[in-house]
Amino acid sequence: MFVNARRFWAVSARFQKSERAAAAPLLGLIFLILIGCIGIAIDTGRSMVVKARLTNALDAAGLAVGARVATSDFQADARKFVAANFKANYAGATVTEVTATANSDKTVISLNATATMPTAFMKLFGTPLVTVKAVSEVTRASTGLELVMVLDNTGSMEISSSMPGLKAAATSLVDILFGDNATGKNLYVGLVPFSQAVNVGTLRTTWVTPSSLLATTNPYYPVQWTGCVEERAASLDQNDDPPSATSGNTLFKAYYSPDSGWNDWIKSFWGFSYLDIAYVDYITQRGPGAYCPSTVTPLTATKATVISGINNMKAAGSTLINVGAVWGWRMLSPSWRGLWGGDMDTLKLPLKYGAKNMSKAVVLMTDGENSFSPNNYTAYGYLSDNRLGSTDQPTAEGVLDARLTSVCTSMKAKGIFVYAVAFNNPSAATKQLLQNCATGLTYYFDAGDSVALKSAFQTIGSSLSQLRVSR
Repeated sequence: MFVNARRFWAVSARFQKSERAAAAPLLGLIFLILIGCIGIAIDTGRSMVVKARLTNALDAAGLAVGARVATSDFQADARKFVAANFKANYAGATVTEVTATANSDKTVISLNATATMPTAFMKLFGTPLVTVKAVSEVTRASTGLELVMVLDNTGSMEISSSMPGLKAAATSLVDILFGDNATGKNLYVGLVPFSQAVNVGTLRTTWVTPSSLLATTNPYYPVQWTGCVEERAASLDQNDDPPSATSGNTLFKAYYSPDSGWNDWIKSFWGFSYLDIAYVDYITQRGPGAYCPSTVTPLTATKATVISGINNMKAAGSTLINVGAVWGWRMLSPSWRGLWGGDMDTLKLPLKYGAKNMSKAVVLMTDGENSFSPNNYTAYGYLSDNRLGSTDQPTAEGVLDARLTSVCTSMKAKGIFVYAVAFNNPSAATKQLLQNCATGLTYYFDAGDSVALKSAFQTIGSSLSQLRVSR
């Protein structure tokens, strides 16, 4: 049977057209699916970029919040820092929620953030928004620390009514370091209040020359020693050499402010002598311990002991910043190990310089310049005694400035971090002196009032705490 060729090809052509017509909807469907997949991939990629940015912002917020452990509202701070690090409307995304919670001792802060992002293609399939979440956890891990606060307890602090503010600021720093713990872990804090001398305490008689404790010229002296000491000569007021009975020049002389017209504490009545001693306030100071500040608090791991030392501070006397600074150094110097007694001997403190995972720091705070009035009996005796190489007041005060610089330079050379705080706007020269004393510019604080002073101490406390993102 023979088929007409022309008819065959006509039928074949109609069949092919029918096949192409049937395939068109299928191809269209495939094309839509491909577009959808590409759109989903694009939106998914955008959400991943948003999540990465949100996570980075949350990590940064965690570190910032952790460094501000004195805050009372972690969540508000976290929101602020996330907003600062997550650009507004980034990829069209909006941060809808930020939470931050701390554990009981504020050592771990858990953070969560949520953002919504409008979709470009998925909205065609009924999903106009996608939710992006980020999680972070910051561990506040304090490395070992030996810290001495060297605090101005001079009369000007009382005149300006600044002692309550200083006590509050110092306490806030202690609270940051210890948290809610009564005892620090590898954390030891000491206190050196200073004025025109430093009070090492009456129990440390082995540091003092016997002749100054048993002054034969005045039988009242031995029992009336209040614990202050004079500074040593021949540059020993600028180093950390420990006192030794075998090396007499390293011993200190007990501080006794002589009876005088300015400090009339030995009275006579009908040929009989009697004592009129009073250490009432920054004005009423009569006695051998006139203008001697409160006793130092040696390094301790007990929070309550440090707080007690802070609360016991009383303001009186003039300003010898270098004397306070050098005693802060001596409290941190391993050369003095075994001399301080108490917790320091029990804990074998101070540790050696450069001990693994242990830092040493001094916070030096003052509200005024070095002052050596001719009528004041100080750790260098009277100005007229010429112990600083001059009886001229401005020259002698310049020597004190130079010796402060020497002490700060030596401490920094030993790896001690020096924080310096100028309080209540002392002279420009004093501010520069303190700035040069500090380890670096970020270690210097110019605190004009008590609010700024507390903020400075809190910043210092935070900087002494190491932070790391743990999750």
